[in-house]
Amino acid sequence: MAVYTYGANNISFDTFRTWSNSVSAQANTSLTTAVNDFNPANAAPYQVSEFAPNTSIFYGTVNAGTGGTVSLSAPYTVGATTSFTVKNLLISSFSVTMVASATYPYTFHSWRTASGGGGSQISTNATLTLTSGDQTGTVNFYAYFTTTHVTP
Repeated sequence: MAVYTYGANNISFDTFRTWSNSVSAQANTSLTTAVNDFNPANAAPYQVSEFAPNTSIFYGTVNAGTGGTVSLSAPYTVGATTSFTVKNLLISSFSVTMVASATYPYTFHSWRTASGGGGSQISTNATLTLTSGDQTGTVNFYAYFTTTHVTP
């Protein structure tokens, strides 16, 4: 997941497009829209000061390759699926724990930065916990599964 870190001052609403799942263009840029899918959830009225100083926000997607599923066990739960978008998470205060589960005859091989076993290897542990300094430039995580069977 990528991490966006705010400085001590001068929060620009234009930066919301970088990390928010709900803001995609300048036309729909607002604080309310930006925090629509935020963890931990906040209640209105929202304040821009919640993002400074040095607040880090985690964002991205988690994807399963052929042969398994992915889920999220912390800081909130997403059940086993093939792909999901992580809520905009206050990674300054929480960690993210992703879990890859293989379906027989496949076995989990590794977490990668690209699909199909491509990109760089991140970890060979099926449970991957990330904190604010981990994988700050990775937006998409891929669980890669392999099999030795000729016909799975």
